[in-house]
Amino acid sequence: MESCTLDLYTDYLLSSTGPTTATGLSRLLEGALSHDQITRWLSRTPLGSAEVWRQAKPLIRQAEARQPAEEFAVLIVDDSVLEKAHTAANELICTHWDHSQQRYVKGLNFVTLLYQAGELSLPIAVELVRVAQQQVAYRYLLADSWYASAENRNLVRALAHHFVFALESSRTVALREGARAQGQFQAVQTLVFPDTQPLRVYLRSVQEAVLVTRQVLPNQDGSQGILYLVSSDTDLDQAHLTTIYQRRWKVEE
Repeated sequence: MESCTLDLYTDYLLSSTGPTTATGLSRLLEGALSHDQITRWLSRTPLGSAEVWRQAKPLIRQAEARQPAEEFAVLIVDDSVLEKAHTAANELICTHWDHSQQRYVKGLNFVTLLYQAGELSLPIAVELVRVAQQQVAYRYLLADSWYASAENRNLVRALAHHFVFALESSRTVALREGARAQGQFQAVQTLVFPDTQPLRVYLRSVQEAVLVTRQVLPNQDGSQGILYLVSSDTDLDQAHLTTIYQRRWKVEE
């Protein structure tokens, strides 16, 4: 074996249950590759968004060609923090808020853009890219409440797509367009949802009406959690809105 390859390095990352290092891979290969060879390969190999897209593009094009007319793709965006507690801080490795742990950690923060259609789930970028809508066809952008800002909602609509975002219970909405004009807003957690169906409401900074829905989620300890969703597609019912957002879990996987 003369040099490191993407397949070899990927297999090493997927099969490892602990820290991954160039020295560890060299040891696993019984010295067939030195850790210096692996480090040099990592330094000269482009592993950014362009390479991710190059790998994903042919598979996505195949999926698009086979996709039934009644089905649609979605894009899912989420960020992650790769914790590096013992690495010296620099421009990339610094302190970030990890909302999965509800604390600040030192590490590398990155955003993943995931394409999902049918059985296919593929990352197409490792940073948030606005040109994604020029590269793949999708109907909805899915994200958790971290991304449900007015700027992001308006951007998605400007790109002629719909969004389905989780919504914090403290976010405020108006029940009528006239009430919004008069500044009459109330917290989402105070809304009454008839027959478990979504409510058509108005946000402060999104011109069009949106749907807000409420889900009660049972926890393992017997308690209940509440999830609020907001969508710009006002033709959705409760079942379809919930089903679409469930596809977001693919980015966690």
